[in-house]
Amino acid sequence: MTGRTRVYSYLLGILLAVSPLAPTFARAADPELDCDRPAEARAYIALLRLAEIEGAEDIHRAAMWDAFGRCPGGDGGTPCRAGERRRFEAQWEVQRRAIEDKYRDVQAAYEARCRSSISATDRGVKAAS
Repeated sequence: MTGRTRVYSYLLGILLAVSPLAPTFARAADPELDCDRPAEARAYIALLRLAEIEGAEDIHRAAMWDAFGRCPGGDGGTPCRAGERRRFEAQWEVQRRAIEDKYRDVQAAYEARCRSSISATDRGVKAAS
């Protein structure tokens, strides 16, 4: 079994184990992001961002190792592997920035939608419902 398969089968096992609890989690971690709980919403957005970056990085790294396998073995393959590494690192930087931009936009949209609630909460005043 490859490392990637092991990781994703492990994650699938977790998802299947908690699936009966999904309605509870859906209410607890509302995808609409509760304006009355900005700290939890920010933490949730950060968690989603980190999970997406880590997942994409794992997939990207596996693809890079596959590309290394197409290079000649030994010292003769060193220039090929160095070129592949540079190519994959450049691709990864673009992909990582896109993920970070996406979650920066999610955070900005959340804060724009909840601006009055967040400012009241940040001042320690409970916003009137």
